[in-house]
Amino acid sequence: MNLRQNFLETIKWGKPERLCTDFGPLAMVREPGSKVYDDESRDVWGVKWGVGADETCKRPCVVPGYDVITDINKWKEQIILPDINGDKFDYEKAAAEAAKIDRKENIVCLNCTGGIFERAHFLVGFENCLVNLLLEPELMGELMDAIADVKIALIKKTYEAVRFEAIFYHDDWGSKHSLFFKPETWRELIKPRHKRVVDAVKSLGDGNVIFIHHSDTYLEPLIPDMVELGIDVWQGCIPQNDIVKLQKEYRGRIAFMGGIDIAKIDRKDYDEEEIRAEVRRAIDTYAPHGGFIPGIPSGSALYEDVQRIYLDEVTSYAEKYSTENF
Repeated sequence: MNLRQNFLETIKWGKPERLCTDFGPLAMVREPGSKVYDDESRDVWGVKWGVGADETCKRPCVVPGYDVITDINKWKEQIILPDINGDKFDYEKAAAEAAKIDRKENIVCLNCTGGIFERAHFLVGFENCLVNLLLEPELMGELMDAIADVKIALIKKTYEAVRFEAIFYHDDWGSKHSLFFKPETWRELIKPRHKRVVDAVKSLGDGNVIFIHHSDTYLEPLIPDMVELGIDVWQGCIPQNDIVKLQKEYRGRIAFMGGIDIAKIDRKDYDEEEIRAEVRRAIDTYAPHGGFIPGIPSGSALYEDVQRIYLDEVTSYAEKYSTENF
């Protein structure tokens, strides 16, 4: 089996020849409109982004104090929904990226950033978003419906250009130790809108587009719902979840990517043996139960040397595993 075939066997709980590692055959194509900023560093939704001078991780963050929506009662007046047919959405570029990918060896995967909840708190502000979910659920529901409409239209239009085979969909729903909201709140407000997105993806082509949901958080209470929605892979499973229990309970219904406690090892004063030991712990703990791909839940380490050592260990240690271990 090549990497593509082995990955598909793994997430389908079939008979892979070896343990998949990291993102393996997933060849990412950037969602049109993402990472497009105007002269004031605002994205296509009007959200202002910046990078702090003292940040370890030089990745753009939403700049506080520039909320697009300052009053949820006036959200329709304050937001300008992006025009996915406008010149900020380069579908030809995405198609060109996809054309370079060998589909026999790889899986063309749309990197779809800013899910419904994330986009909502980008626009409203994180604290205001959580408060409004409780105090103004109808208005927040309307806003998230509008976000979902744009997201679905963009995904469908991108599919026509790219014919992606998987989608890597970002929407963090919790912290390291808890959800951001009660499961009941998520089920009432976020789940119905997320279902629309999942259903739209599953309607594309022959219905076999793989839905990979990224949330590198505590998420255990929502896994039954994710299975119900038809999500194929949870990427971002951190060990603060009982991953083994979930593997046993949902065997054959959802696959798991992650498992490494990156917060323990990703630091300036890193210890190489600690990194290698954590990789081995994750593989030894989760790989024998199947449907598991070891990796860094957040996608990559902040420090280059940590990433290098991790990749070396996860590749070499995974070689000892075969189908007999699953």
